[in-house]
Amino acid sequence: MNSPGCFYVRTRTLEPSMLATKLIICTSVLASLLASCSTAASTNAKDKALTNALLLTGTPRTHCARIPEKSTEFEEVSTTDIDHWLGLGKLLYATNTRHLAIGLRETGEPYMRQRLIPTPEGSTSVSARGELAPAASYKLSQSLFLEPGFDWGGKNEGGKLGFGLGGNTAPTGGMTNEDGFSARIMWRGQGNGSARFSLYIYSSDRSQKLPFGDDYIIEDYSIPIGEWVDVTMEVTANSSISKFDGSLRVWINDQLKLEQGNIQWQAKGPKPVVDRLLYTAFHGGNDSTWSPASTVFVRTSSICWQGGPQFTKSEQN
Repeated sequence: MNSPGCFYVRTRTLEPSMLATKLIICTSVLASLLASCSTAASTNAKDKALTNALLLTGTPRTHCARIPEKSTEFEEVSTTDIDHWLGLGKLLYATNTRHLAIGLRETGEPYMRQRLIPTPEGSTSVSARGELAPAASYKLSQSLFLEPGFDWGGKNEGGKLGFGLGGNTAPTGGMTNEDGFSARIMWRGQGNGSARFSLYIYSSDRSQKLPFGDDYIIEDYSIPIGEWVDVTMEVTANSSISKFDGSLRVWINDQLKLEQGNIQWQAKGPKPVVDRLLYTAFHGGNDSTWSPASTVFVRTSSICWQGGPQFTKSEQN
């Protein structure tokens, strides 16, 4: 009879004269071997999954706005459309989207077109704000086009333009809270028919003209009218609220034009992170000295952003 927990396998040797021998294999040993193989396979699978996860974390994904490849007129774009185009974790708001339309470049690539109608405070404004996955830094790229006839403004030649980045409360509009920050693009007229790009930032350590933002003007580049310009900004948050190690870099047509370090973007609240995508475009300002002489138009396309490294909720706190 078989012993408990074992079984016999009859086998023959290579010598036909020898009797058949009995090979006894204990099931307990076999079970142990099988379990060991299974554990090793499982461990290898987990290691592979962990390696893949680390590789994915180490190579931040680039996200781009998905503007439909079809022309639309003004009054036809809704907040729901903006939400769909940007595909963010959450769109916090979008205002005055009726002043947006869609056009197509010569290449067939779609662009967002905004009209800026003169008002007593500058021009009609479109703005939007959405949540990004929290990260230590983000790089944001876009192409901008000021249509022929663009007017820099009245006595005060300035206004906001295109997409920008922010963190936590992302203050704008004269807010002085130090638990967040923002970085946006402006144009600044020179009073001679030309204008310069400016990076307009609300950081905790700003000081030029409180309660408003600081200007970092790109002096050696004149903004063209009737020509596409590629603008890329990179915002790196300070590593903690007590540190002055944040930075800002800007490229125009792939040439580094601005590099600013030692910024204390945020001085209060949770861990400083970049987690807001902003859109703002308007003349002004808060009175008619900023207003253009007539309605003008600006286009924005090729809007993409990439963050890294990203944080979990626990790391933010």
